[in-house]
Amino acid sequence: MPSSCRPAALARAAAVTALLIPAALLTACSGASTAPRTPAGTAVVASSAPSGTAVPTAAPIPTPSPSPAGPACTGGDLDVLFGAESSASGGEQGMTALLANDSGTACLLSGSLQAQLLTGSGGALSTTLQSPAPAGSAWLVPDRVALDAWWPQSGEATVTISWHTGDVQPGVCSGSAPSVGEVSLSIPGGGTVIGSLGDSLIEMSVAPCDGVIQLGAIVAATTPEAFSSPTAGAQAAGQEEFAGQGPPNPSYQVTTGSQAAVVAYGGPDCGASTYLWQDGAGWHVLDTTCSQAPGYSPGIGLTDWLYGPAGSGCAAVHASPGHASAVTACLTTSTTFGQGTHYTVDQGPAYAAETDPTSQLPEGTIWWHLQGQGWVTQDYLVELTP
Repeated sequence: MPSSCRPAALARAAAVTALLIPAALLTACSGASTAPRTPAGTAVVASSAPSGTAVPTAAPIPTPSPSPAGPACTGGDLDVLFGAESSASGGEQGMTALLANDSGTACLLSGSLQAQLLTGSGGALSTTLQSPAPAGSAWLVPDRVALDAWWPQSGEATVTISWHTGDVQPGVCSGSAPSVGEVSLSIPGGGTVIGSLGDSLIEMSVAPCDGVIQLGAIVAATTPEAFSSPTAGAQAAGQEEFAGQGPPNPSYQVTTGSQAAVVAYGGPDCGASTYLWQDGAGWHVLDTTCSQAPGYSPGIGLTDWLYGPAGSGCAAVHASPGHASAVTACLTTSTTFGQGTHYTVDQGPAYAAETDPTSQLPEGTIWWHLQGQGWVTQDYLVELTP
């Protein structure tokens, strides 16, 4: 189990696999796109498919619909989480970047992303783009942290990243295939956002042959599927999050609040918790965490600290659940798990259905009450590791 436990991107494994796009198709799509900026040290080549290996076919990415003008997202506005690994024939593998906006106002993420592979300590690795990434766009609602890449929420965005494990045959690379620890994404609106692969719930192994990768288009996330009960949602989340790690313990303990619930159960080697919110369609998964490592695991009676990406500054404390309620304080967050001021959760969970006035997208989320303070979103709460 990895040392950190931010949950692992994209709504379904099958959907991720379908978005692993062959070079020929991406070349065709990119013809209608604006030529992306290429970071220093990043080359663009025609193909990286292994010799004699058929690249899987997939449905083309639709041309993005025109988006209304709006403030452009910058790297400083964003938080990114990598996860939801997938595989296809021919040794092709993939993962998804989940992008969320942790600034105080909605922003528009539009254009094509660029990427630089990094070591775990931030050193640059050889990075080659198989072909220019297609353009896309998505409105990102404010005050979000990328929580769970398997279950993106409306008002967030996803981008697929794919690569081959070898050029001779699957898993056999004639060149180098260094292990990737972090990925830096260049944002069309300016700046970069960096995410660590160690932040995923399940440890990921990413080693593209010769550093060749392919980026997909920016895709606006939609509301995740609805389940008939919190337990049904937790069962699906456990199967997704812990794939390949053994079946979760089927003993589920459900704690229900106001249109929100927490389901505790045993993961393959940890105590897992799945958080869900409810609307007229049913129960929707927001996040799944593991208690044996630092992660997002608020709960009644638990002592938590506040976490926020660099640049987020502080977590707004509200008089009641919902962004429309009065802000009573702004508590300092830490970029490092386990550091900062400790707080005790004494009420929750509570879901507040809201609509962002700028993007007109749903921005509802789960809220928790900090003793002596007020209500804070799930995005900024992290359980202390005993």
